[in-house]
Amino acid sequence: MNAKSFLFITVCAFIVVLVVSGRLSAAEPGGAEPGHGRWVSLGGDFRRSGLSDDPGPAPNCLKWTFETEGAVIGSVTVGAEGQIHVACEDGKLYTLDSGGGLAWMVDVNSPLLSAPTIGPDGCLYVGSREGGLHAVDRHGQLCWVCNTGGAVHSSAAVASDGDVYVASTDGTLYALDRDGTKLWQFITAGSGVLPAGSIFASPALGADGTVYIAGLYDPNLYALDPADGSVKWACSFASVQSGDEEPGWPFASPVVAADGTIYQTLLYDRHLYAIDPNDGAILWRTDLLDPTLPCFAAVDVGEYADADGWSEPVLGPDGTIYVSLDDPFLRAVDPNGSIKWATRLGEVGGFTLTADREGWVYAAGDDGHVYVVNSAGLEIGRIETGGWPAFPVLAAEGLLIVADSQDYSGLKTDAANTVSAIASECPNGFGADDED
Repeated sequence: MNAKSFLFITVCAFIVVLVVSGRLSAAEPGGAEPGHGRWVSLGGDFRRSGLSDDPGPAPNCLKWTFETEGAVIGSVTVGAEGQIHVACEDGKLYTLDSGGGLAWMVDVNSPLLSAPTIGPDGCLYVGSREGGLHAVDRHGQLCWVCNTGGAVHSSAAVASDGDVYVASTDGTLYALDRDGTKLWQFITAGSGVLPAGSIFASPALGADGTVYIAGLYDPNLYALDPADGSVKWACSFASVQSGDEEPGWPFASPVVAADGTIYQTLLYDRHLYAIDPNDGAILWRTDLLDPTLPCFAAVDVGEYADADGWSEPVLGPDGTIYVSLDDPFLRAVDPNGSIKWATRLGEVGGFTLTADREGWVYAAGDDGHVYVVNSAGLEIGRIETGGWPAFPVLAAEGLLIVADSQDYSGLKTDAANTVSAIASECPNGFGADDED
């Protein structure tokens, strides 16, 4: 069970209980200071762009692995000196050195669900199943815990003034100051059948500090004033539905391009949406399974009619949007909304993505492989990790990190949960696992 599968089960369980670009470098202006690191939160930055400043590897082998005692549901993050922060369902926040050795570990006694966020001062923020946002300093000392009313799958975003934004499955986005004091909160709506909202998405920040967030049962994307949480605008996904079509649910995080355009995928919807940051108008929506497209000429798209958006799109260095649904296809979408190409990767699908500075896309899939696709849509490499990899992250030039989202602890197997480093070249004596 990978991250997507786990979250699907979590969402379904929640329903039952209730009745579920361009790059922004350190030199560029933004709504948040770059965190103290190379990959500071889910999507690498607080725009959630998924774009790295580093080139990635042509995968040839597993360079090193680190064993954890549970699944890693969210992305790892990478500090300024190359240290790798891993939040695990065993309740531990691990920090590894660049060679995969354990530097320190802190146990918060609650399963950790979100990608750790690194603030500008090096402080780490990570969410737990028990509803806490835990702040841990760069030496592994717990500073404070802010308790919410639900599990925290959301990865925090940190503004330039140090304010922290994090969401919870209680349906609320919380704004905190740097010592954990609540400043304001914004509550999303339920579905009508379900009285309470729920947020799995991570907030994204615009260049002017605007906070973008969407709730799972609330078919709107909200732009919030960071000063007080007031709504600047709400983009209604229900407004563009036709006939008996039901609006989709925002599960993945919004992604903000360099020009401010916001991209959003939805559950129960096979479209990619582009939203105007000025007023929340939908600029375009693209059917990612349009059967008239040449790239699907030899494909029975009806087989995937129920495919939808579980994971965030990522942005290439030229602004191309790379996006996957719950199917075996990776798409490249032009900023004008046209699909440039779609390529099939394996047989299963369900990818989490990242892009490197050369426009290569790394797709971690349900079938245990990490695929590498170039900007023309050609698969140029793949590696089998031996687990269920999710949320690929470029830790440094030529080193890709993936974590195992399958929890083996309760299974009768010798398999173990691992964080894996994938490289083009491995040390002498380390077995390479090259697969066509």
